[in-house]
Amino acid sequence: MKISSLAFILCFLSYSAISQFAEPHVCKSLPDCAHTKINASIKSGTYEQNPGLWDYDVSFYGISLDVEPTSTDLIGSTRIKAKSNKNNLSSFVVELMNDLTVDNVKYTGGSDLSFNHTNNEIIISLTTPVNIGQIIDITIEYSGTPEPSGFFSGIQSAYSNTGHPVLWTLSEPLNARKWFPVKQVLEDKADSVYVFITTPNEYIAASNGILYNVIDAGGNKMRYEWKSYYPIAYYLISIAVSDYQEYNFYAPLATVGEEVFVQNFLYNDDNYINAIMNNLMLTKDYMSAFSILYGNYPFAEEKYGHASAPMGGAMEHQTMSTMGSFNPDIISHELAHHWFGNNVTCATWSDIWINEGFASYSEYLAREFVFGKEHANLWMESAHTSILALPGGSVYVPPLETVDVWRIFSGRLSYKKGAAILHILRSEINDDDLFFEVLRSFNESFKDSVATGDDFREVLENITGQQWEWFFNQWYYGEGYPIFQIIWYQLENTLFINSIQSGSVEYPEFFKATLEFDVVYDDYSTQKIRLLQETNGQILSHAVSGNVIDIIFDPGKILFKQFSISTINENIQDAKTLIFPNPFSNELRIILPYDSMNIECKIYNIEGINFISQKLDKNINSVNTDFLPDGIFLVKIISSDGKTIHRQKVIKINK
Repeated sequence: MKISSLAFILCFLSYSAISQFAEPHVCKSLPDCAHTKINASIKSGTYEQNPGLWDYDVSFYGISLDVEPTSTDLIGSTRIKAKSNKNNLSSFVVELMNDLTVDNVKYTGGSDLSFNHTNNEIIISLTTPVNIGQIIDITIEYSGTPEPSGFFSGIQSAYSNTGHPVLWTLSEPLNARKWFPVKQVLEDKADSVYVFITTPNEYIAASNGILYNVIDAGGNKMRYEWKSYYPIAYYLISIAVSDYQEYNFYAPLATVGEEVFVQNFLYNDDNYINAIMNNLMLTKDYMSAFSILYGNYPFAEEKYGHASAPMGGAMEHQTMSTMGSFNPDIISHELAHHWFGNNVTCATWSDIWINEGFASYSEYLAREFVFGKEHANLWMESAHTSILALPGGSVYVPPLETVDVWRIFSGRLSYKKGAAILHILRSEINDDDLFFEVLRSFNESFKDSVATGDDFREVLENITGQQWEWFFNQWYYGEGYPIFQIIWYQLENTLFINSIQSGSVEYPEFFKATLEFDVVYDDYSTQKIRLLQETNGQILSHAVSGNVIDIIFDPGKILFKQFSISTINENIQDAKTLIFPNPFSNELRIILPYDSMNIECKIYNIEGINFISQKLDKNINSVNTDFLPDGIFLVKIISSDGKTIHRQKVIKINK
């Protein structure tokens, strides 16, 4: 799903207001976060789901609706086929909002069943209890006018800016129950779905899968019969109805000669179609690029397509994205969801990164592989600006925060930061072939199923042969971003870089990362180097081939961060004693102009109490200051004959 800029602003205001009154849960390690997932699959959204929903597995939804696009009035029925997960199951539970009236419940093609419709759920009494593996096949008839409730409305009716009435659905995360009886559990995908839509003759109805029939339903109405045979999450089932014009083409897949049918239902307005046509046709380029990068489009046996609707963004309904606009980034985002979100779906709303982070990074990749790296970098720079707007927030959504739909779909965290950490991961792997092999393997391993962030990590570790728990602990579960203080100097043919970090929030305070630099020589030639920082305050070194006049930190803008950079730019051999950083935290660096075994460092507080006495026996020395309290200190460097050869005031600031 892609939410419009206006919706993002409303999201931010809503989330900011909530954040003032609720202390967010902070996961301080991977095990800590994993522990909080225990109830996430049951307690989701703003309500606690009935445990009876886990007593069966859905195999089929057959939805039949009679609608008009000028209102949300509906008359319909839903057939549900399911397999029992327990013995002696005597009741069957589904969700349906109370503002819809249940007119009848029966065994499909058979006798009526008694039921109770309260608390937005239907509890159906089965005439004969069923055992594990036995099939339940029921049909629920219902009618009513669902009440729209903003962007996440379930079902909504409005006029487009071209004057066309449109009825459309958007069920994510927990609003399918607003228009059909359903089991809203992510891990239980239906094996297949039929959506039959009856509407007046002047309108066309779009949905998932293949349009098998268009039948005259009498009374100046037509019935559009859509069928899909791919596993599908409940919230990806959709309808869109309007006086559409159909515009279709084929898009290439990874192998030359292979194509997928792209079926588009657009407002019947020539000016509108002409305005979006160039962007719409980018679907071909994006389909080809993603099929190469991720593996062939997962639903190629049916179709891909778009249906126009006057919504503030777009939604990746399986095989038929509902589109509020045809911005190139929105087109690539919704298409990418068919690998990340539809083929592989997040297992819990805490792991929405599997959907939105990957689809957002696909916007970057679409730009990179279709328009070029420079165009893609503009996207990432904008993403970094969004991430740095506030100091905290993790990509992983702590279960206690999944009660807030705007936290789940946070543009800053789930979308932009989610994309940015994939970009960092790609750089850490430093092998594009291997990175995209990970993405393809992930799609293949969890196709037609659900996955968590930890599941992705396991695939990553299997393919790369490396351990990545540290990466997920700091970038996925951790909050905020790193703040760097970079100090560099050259000693003969070696470049030394001292990287001191703090975090924008409490956890983590240090981000292990590969740091990239462009080294600039006095002839203005450059050398690119990569150095892994594993500890805070670490002095990194690299051989250089000339006189360094500057270094550029993170020239590719891989990391979202704040930083300052400075140099000790004197010739070290001719320099006086140098003490840095200042202010300091857990360590001071002292560079002497020569090696000596008889130099001593003494550190005093302002009252003259000597806290540290340490021999300096190298050109470059480290003094542990972790135990010092905050305050001002005096550092004295004393020669072998007891003379003070250097003194300097320094400030200690604990993190």
